[in-house]
Amino acid sequence: MMVENAANHADSSRHPQDGPHCDLKFKVDETAFVAEISMNLVFLDWLLEFKREDSERIDPSELPALKPTLLAYFAAQMPVSIDAVRVEPSLRALSVNDPDEVLLPLFPTSGWRGLRKVSFELAYPLKTPPNEIALVWPAYPPDLLSVLPSKPPLEIAAEWTADGLRSQLLFTRTEPGFTWHRPSGGIDARLESVPTPPPPQPLVPAWASMAIGLFIVSFAAAALSRKSPRVALGAGLLAASVVLVVRPTGPAMLSFGTRAPRTLPEADAREVFESLHANIYRAFDYDLERTIYDALERSVSGALLEETYLSVRRTLVMEEEGGAVSRVQAVRPVWTRLESEGEIEFGGVRVPAFTVDARWQVDGRVIHWGHAHTRTNEYDGRFVVVALGSGWRIHDAEITRQERIDADAITPTQPSEDEEL
Repeated sequence: MMVENAANHADSSRHPQDGPHCDLKFKVDETAFVAEISMNLVFLDWLLEFKREDSERIDPSELPALKPTLLAYFAAQMPVSIDAVRVEPSLRALSVNDPDEVLLPLFPTSGWRGLRKVSFELAYPLKTPPNEIALVWPAYPPDLLSVLPSKPPLEIAAEWTADGLRSQLLFTRTEPGFTWHRPSGGIDARLESVPTPPPPQPLVPAWASMAIGLFIVSFAAAALSRKSPRVALGAGLLAASVVLVVRPTGPAMLSFGTRAPRTLPEADAREVFESLHANIYRAFDYDLERTIYDALERSVSGALLEETYLSVRRTLVMEEEGGAVSRVQAVRPVWTRLESEGEIEFGGVRVPAFTVDARWQVDGRVIHWGHAHTRTNEYDGRFVVVALGSGWRIHDAEITRQERIDADAITPTQPSEDEEL
């Protein structure tokens, strides 16, 4: 389920990008809805007019003059409604960066104006936790890297964090608006439903034990009262029949032994695995580590939990791109085959289990320097799924092939031992 490390290195050669860019992050916390905005001077100069001593830079002493200009622009041009009420922002944390001169050759068109950024926050106060937030992003400068004679407007990528969940947005001139609704339910409400394992079947069910017992008692009582064998047999059968009608299942304490687990149809095994597998990806939509762990516990067994968390985090966070994070947009099963089923040893007891071979594709999107890049990877793997008291869980996993298959695909690589699912 990871984003391929070699692909990450290939993409890093395209970053940063010349021309205007704007990094957007939206967050909903207890006291405010906050828009974190960082734009280079190319973007800023397209956005509004701000006179300064040096067109290539903004001196920190000039920031107080820029603050009211920025606030007036966004208050007018980026309307924000919280629970259907228009809210005005305050502007805070205004700063300008000191860029690395080593990156300057990457900006032949923009020069220092492409590297220097102004960063600030727009804060919209909250009196109570909101149920709905709506906004419209207003600015779409031309894409200077486009090969088209008439430069099309940029698409503006953004990240939204609220209620511990992270998602990615893409604003365009034709679709500039976004409305967030507070999700209902907890972790389980966001995960796919996984069928429950079939209950263990006793060798002698409770109803049989009870019917046999009452048959013996009734037959013996009739025999002791010197009834004919036919009458005694009839009394026993009648008592057993009454039991089956009144208590068709019988008390569980009267069950004896355990049968071998029932054979799981391949369609059911495929549904179980694909639901568990998809839920592993969904766990990483959350922002807090403990919540990710809680979500993962619903899909993988304890022995695999920490390994899955660490390996997926390692592949999603790309240090060579300054910590840019890939978010999974879609998971598509290509095929899933049931290879075997039976029982395995787990925690000192025998539990039902099955093994599947699978192939699937993952679409991931990386937001970096204000741009979004999508990649698709295809994987083959083998998985062992076990039935625990808490439900089906992935117990073991082995990735046997990974390949990038989108338009910018690179040479396939073999997965390393620490790459997971």
